Amino acid sequence: MSGSDLFPEEEDRPAGPVPDSAALLEEGRRFQRETGIPPLLGHRPRFLPWVLLAALLMLVSLGIEIFWPLPGRHGPLPVCGQGAVETVSCQKQAAVPSAR
Repeated sequence: MSGSDLFPEEEDRPAGPVPDSAALLEEGRRFQRETGIPPLLGHRPRFLPWVLLAALLMLVSLGIEIFWPLPGRHGPLPVCGQGAVETVSCQKQAAVPSAR
């Protein structure tokens, strides 16, 4: 069996558009009119709602980052009760047993 026998002969596919494609499309349109199928709306996609949603989500994300930052990004939290100024957030330390 030679290498050329592995594949069947090339199919009869045209390289470009099918010559009777316009006739096929017209036949489809005629069938659509005869059966009462409404034509496609034909409007362009509307990207504005998606752009507005993306911008809103980005603004919310940026607002969270600026006005509600994560504690780990600005150094560790202070230990509770050891600061001169009362803090809203602090970390408790477990009592260390004394060595005898």
